[in-house]
Amino acid sequence: MAFYDGAVLKLVHLLISCYSFVWTWFSWTFKTVLSKGSKESLSQCRKDGRDLQKLPCHLALLVQEEVISYQDVCSMLVWSMSLGISYLSVFDLKGTLKKNAVLLKGHIDKLQEDLMGRDQYKFTYQLHQSHSKKHSSNEGAQVHIALLSPSDGRLDLVQTASDYCHAVSNRMLKPTDISTDLVNSMLQAIKGFPDPDLLIKFGPTESLCGYLPWQIRLTEILNVQTHWRIDYEEFLNVLHNYAKTEQRLGK
Repeated sequence: MAFYDGAVLKLVHLLISCYSFVWTWFSWTFKTVLSKGSKESLSQCRKDGRDLQKLPCHLALLVQEEVISYQDVCSMLVWSMSLGISYLSVFDLKGTLKKNAVLLKGHIDKLQEDLMGRDQYKFTYQLHQSHSKKHSSNEGAQVHIALLSPSDGRLDLVQTASDYCHAVSNRMLKPTDISTDLVNSMLQAIKGFPDPDLLIKFGPTESLCGYLPWQIRLTEILNVQTHWRIDYEEFLNVLHNYAKTEQRLGK
Protein backbone atom coordinates (compact mmCIF):
# COMPACT_ATOMS: atom_id res chain seq x y z
CA MET A 1 0.00 0.00 0.00
CA ALA A 2 2.83 2.37 0.92
CA PHE A 3 4.59 1.56 -2.37
CA TYR A 4 1.37 2.31 -4.27
CA ASP A 5 0.89 5.66 -2.51
CA GLY A 6 4.51 6.61 -3.20
CA ALA A 7 4.17 5.75 -6.88
CA VAL A 8 0.99 7.84 -7.17
CA LEU A 9 2.70 10.86 -5.56
CA LYS A 10 5.69 10.53 -7.90
CA LEU A 11 3.35 10.33 -10.89
CA VAL A 12 1.46 13.44 -9.78
CA HIS A 13 4.74 15.29 -9.26
CA LEU A 14 5.93 14.24 -12.72
CA LEU A 15 2.68 15.42 -14.35
CA ILE A 16 2.86 18.79 -12.59
CA SER A 17 6.50 19.21 -13.63
CA CYS A 18 5.65 18.35 -17.25
CA TYR A 19 2.75 20.80 -17.22
CA SER A 20 4.97 23.57 -15.84
CA PHE A 21 7.64 22.87 -18.46
CA VAL A 22 5.15 22.81 -21.36
CA TRP A 23 3.42 25.98 -20.17
CA THR A 24 6.71 27.84 -19.75
CA TRP A 25 7.90 26.69 -23.19
CA PHE A 26 4.59 27.68 -24.79
CA SER A 27 4.65 31.13 -23.14
CA TRP A 28 8.25 31.70 -24.24
CA THR A 29 7.53 30.57 -27.82
CA PHE A 30 4.31 32.56 -28.04
CA LYS A 31 5.98 35.80 -26.99
CA THR A 32 8.91 35.17 -29.31
CA VAL A 33 6.68 34.57 -32.35
CA LEU A 34 4.40 37.54 -31.70
CA SER A 35 7.14 39.97 -30.75
CA LYS A 36 7.18 42.95 -33.09
CA GLY A 37 10.76 43.79 -32.27
CA SER A 38 9.87 47.20 -30.81
CA LYS A 39 12.61 48.76 -28.73
CA GLU A 40 11.88 50.87 -25.69
CA SER A 41 13.75 54.14 -25.25
CA LEU A 42 14.87 56.05 -22.17
CA SER A 43 12.44 58.90 -22.95
CA GLN A 44 9.59 56.40 -23.33
CA CYS A 45 10.46 54.75 -20.00
CA ARG A 46 10.54 58.10 -18.24
CA LYS A 47 7.17 59.06 -19.72
CA ASP A 48 5.68 55.71 -18.68
CA GLY A 49 7.01 56.24 -15.16
CA ARG A 50 5.33 59.65 -14.94
CA ASP A 51 2.06 58.19 -16.27
CA LEU A 52 1.82 55.56 -13.53
CA GLN A 53 -0.53 56.54 -10.70
CA LYS A 54 2.03 55.27 -8.20
CA LEU A 55 5.48 53.75 -8.46
CA PRO A 56 7.07 51.39 -5.94
CA CYS A 57 9.97 52.91 -4.05
CA HIS A 58 11.36 49.39 -3.58
CA LEU A 59 10.59 46.73 -6.20
CA ALA A 60 11.48 43.11 -5.38
CA LEU A 61 11.90 40.32 -7.94
CA LEU A 62 11.57 36.71 -6.75
CA VAL A 63 12.83 34.20 -9.32
CA GLN A 64 11.69 30.63 -8.54
CA GLU A 65 13.04 29.09 -11.72
CA GLU A 66 16.31 27.19 -11.33
CA VAL A 67 17.71 28.29 -14.69
CA ILE A 68 18.08 32.07 -14.66
CA SER A 69 18.23 34.37 -17.67
CA TYR A 70 20.68 37.13 -16.77
CA GLN A 71 19.56 39.08 -19.82
CA ASP A 72 15.92 39.14 -18.75
CA VAL A 73 16.58 39.83 -15.05
CA CYS A 74 18.92 42.69 -15.92
CA SER A 75 16.45 44.07 -18.47
CA MET A 76 13.89 44.43 -15.67
CA LEU A 77 16.47 46.12 -13.45
CA VAL A 78 17.42 48.64 -16.15
CA TRP A 79 13.76 49.32 -17.03
CA SER A 80 13.07 49.92 -13.35
CA MET A 81 15.95 52.42 -13.12
CA SER A 82 14.61 54.26 -16.16
CA LEU A 83 11.07 54.35 -14.76
CA GLY A 84 12.34 56.02 -11.60
CA ILE A 85 12.54 53.17 -9.06
CA SER A 86 15.41 53.76 -6.63
CA TYR A 87 15.53 50.48 -4.66
CA LEU A 88 15.55 47.02 -6.21
CA SER A 89 16.13 43.54 -4.87
CA VAL A 90 16.46 40.19 -6.63
CA PHE A 91 15.97 36.87 -4.83
CA ASP A 92 16.71 33.46 -6.33
CA LEU A 93 16.55 30.01 -4.76
CA LYS A 94 20.24 29.12 -4.93
CA GLY A 95 21.82 32.53 -4.56
CA THR A 96 23.11 32.27 -8.12
CA LEU A 97 22.90 35.99 -8.83
CA LYS A 98 24.64 36.83 -5.57
CA LYS A 99 27.48 34.45 -6.42
CA ASN A 100 27.83 35.94 -9.89
CA ALA A 101 27.52 39.64 -9.09
CA VAL A 102 30.33 40.55 -11.51
CA LEU A 103 28.52 38.83 -14.40
CA LEU A 104 25.27 40.54 -13.40
CA LYS A 105 26.99 43.93 -13.37
CA GLY A 106 28.35 43.32 -16.86
CA HIS A 107 24.85 42.65 -18.19
CA ILE A 108 23.44 45.75 -16.48
CA ASP A 109 26.17 47.98 -17.90
CA LYS A 110 25.65 46.60 -21.42
CA LEU A 111 21.87 47.05 -21.27
CA GLN A 112 22.23 50.58 -19.90
CA GLU A 113 24.46 51.42 -22.84
CA ASP A 114 21.97 49.90 -25.31
CA LEU A 115 19.04 51.80 -23.80
CA MET A 116 20.62 55.10 -22.81
CA GLY A 117 23.54 55.54 -25.15
CA ARG A 118 25.88 58.26 -23.94
CA ASP A 119 27.45 58.03 -20.50
CA GLN A 120 25.82 61.15 -19.07
CA TYR A 121 22.40 59.48 -19.26
CA LYS A 122 23.41 56.34 -17.39
CA PHE A 123 22.26 55.73 -13.84
CA THR A 124 24.81 55.10 -11.13
CA TYR A 125 23.92 52.04 -9.09
CA GLN A 126 25.31 50.00 -6.22
CA LEU A 127 25.05 46.23 -5.77
CA HIS A 128 24.47 45.18 -2.16
CA GLN A 129 24.93 41.81 -0.50
CA SER A 130 24.12 41.14 3.14
CA HIS A 131 27.10 40.59 5.47
CA SER A 132 29.41 41.97 2.78
CA LYS A 133 31.46 45.10 3.35
CA LYS A 134 32.23 45.35 -0.33
CA HIS A 135 28.70 46.40 -1.26
CA SER A 136 27.54 47.98 1.98
CA SER A 137 27.75 51.70 1.17
CA ASN A 138 24.56 53.64 0.40
CA GLU A 139 26.34 56.82 -0.58
CA GLY A 140 26.53 58.33 -4.04
CA ALA A 141 24.48 55.90 -6.12
CA GLN A 142 21.14 56.80 -7.68
CA VAL A 143 19.88 53.22 -7.56
CA HIS A 144 20.54 50.45 -5.02
CA ILE A 145 20.19 46.76 -5.90
CA ALA A 146 20.20 44.03 -3.24
CA LEU A 147 21.13 40.47 -4.26
CA LEU A 148 19.34 37.99 -2.00
CA SER A 149 19.12 34.25 -1.35
CA PRO A 150 17.27 32.02 1.15
CA SER A 151 19.98 32.67 3.75
CA ASP A 152 18.81 36.30 3.86
CA GLY A 153 15.24 35.31 4.76
CA ARG A 154 14.35 33.15 7.73
CA LEU A 155 17.99 32.69 8.77
CA ASP A 156 18.46 36.45 9.02
CA LEU A 157 15.38 36.64 11.25
CA VAL A 158 16.65 33.76 13.40
CA GLN A 159 20.05 35.47 13.73
CA THR A 160 18.35 38.72 14.72
CA ALA A 161 16.35 36.91 17.43
CA SER A 162 19.58 35.30 18.67
CA ASP A 163 21.39 38.67 18.75
CA TYR A 164 18.51 40.23 20.66
CA CYS A 165 18.48 37.44 23.27
CA HIS A 166 22.25 37.74 23.63
CA ALA A 167 21.95 41.51 24.17
CA VAL A 168 19.25 40.96 26.82
CA SER A 169 21.31 38.32 28.62
CA ASN A 170 24.27 40.75 28.70
CA ARG A 171 21.97 43.54 29.94
CA MET A 172 22.65 45.65 26.87
CA LEU A 173 18.91 45.62 26.19
CA LYS A 174 15.81 44.98 28.27
CA PRO A 175 13.13 42.40 27.35
CA THR A 176 10.66 45.28 27.04
CA ASP A 177 12.86 47.06 24.46
CA ILE A 178 11.61 44.82 21.64
CA SER A 179 9.85 46.85 18.93
CA THR A 180 9.32 46.92 15.17
CA ASP A 181 11.92 49.66 14.79
CA LEU A 182 14.47 47.68 16.82
CA VAL A 183 13.99 44.54 14.71
CA ASN A 184 14.24 46.60 11.53
CA SER A 185 17.55 48.07 12.72
CA MET A 186 19.00 44.63 13.55
CA LEU A 187 18.07 42.81 10.34
CA GLN A 188 20.94 42.72 7.83
CA ALA A 189 19.43 41.44 4.55
CA ILE A 190 18.37 44.80 3.10
CA LYS A 191 19.77 47.17 5.72
CA GLY A 192 19.26 50.77 4.61
CA PHE A 193 16.48 49.79 2.18
CA PRO A 194 12.78 50.55 2.69
CA ASP A 195 10.54 47.47 2.85
CA PRO A 196 9.39 46.29 -0.62
CA ASP A 197 6.24 47.98 -1.90
CA LEU A 198 5.82 45.40 -4.67
CA LEU A 199 7.09 41.84 -5.03
CA ILE A 200 6.87 40.23 -8.49
CA LYS A 201 7.07 36.45 -8.23
CA PHE A 202 8.24 34.52 -11.30
CA GLY A 203 7.42 30.81 -11.43
CA PRO A 204 4.56 28.31 -11.16
CA THR A 205 4.79 27.61 -7.42
CA GLU A 206 2.45 29.40 -5.00
CA SER A 207 5.18 29.99 -2.45
CA LEU A 208 7.47 32.85 -1.44
CA CYS A 209 10.33 30.34 -1.08
CA GLY A 210 11.69 31.94 2.08
CA TYR A 211 11.83 35.50 0.77
CA LEU A 212 12.36 37.99 3.62
CA PRO A 213 9.30 37.22 5.80
CA TRP A 214 9.60 40.24 8.09
CA GLN A 215 10.03 42.87 5.39
CA ILE A 216 6.98 41.90 3.28
CA ARG A 217 4.28 42.37 5.94
CA LEU A 218 2.66 45.12 3.84
CA THR A 219 4.03 44.22 0.41
CA GLU A 220 1.79 43.83 -2.63
CA ILE A 221 2.54 40.50 -4.35
CA LEU A 222 1.85 39.88 -8.06
CA ASN A 223 2.57 36.73 -10.06
CA VAL A 224 4.10 36.25 -13.50
CA GLN A 225 4.47 32.76 -15.01
CA THR A 226 8.12 33.11 -16.05
CA HIS A 227 10.86 35.73 -16.27
CA TRP A 228 12.18 34.22 -19.49
CA ARG A 229 11.66 36.46 -22.52
CA ILE A 230 9.62 38.98 -20.52
CA ASP A 231 9.23 42.13 -22.61
CA TYR A 232 8.88 45.75 -21.59
CA GLU A 233 5.13 45.91 -22.20
CA GLU A 234 4.47 42.89 -20.00
CA PHE A 235 6.68 44.29 -17.24
CA LEU A 236 5.01 47.70 -17.47
CA ASN A 237 1.59 46.05 -17.32
CA VAL A 238 2.51 44.49 -13.95
CA LEU A 239 3.39 47.95 -12.65
CA HIS A 240 0.07 49.29 -13.95
CA ASN A 241 -1.73 46.53 -12.05
CA TYR A 242 0.17 47.51 -8.92
CA ALA A 243 -0.70 51.17 -9.44
CA LYS A 244 -4.41 50.26 -9.47
CA THR A 245 -4.29 48.40 -6.15
CA GLU A 246 -5.67 49.98 -2.98
CA GLN A 247 -3.57 49.04 0.01
CA ARG A 248 -5.78 49.11 3.08
CA LEU A 249 -2.94 48.22 5.49
CA GLY A 250 -5.16 45.95 7.56
CA LYS A 251 -8.13 48.33 7.68
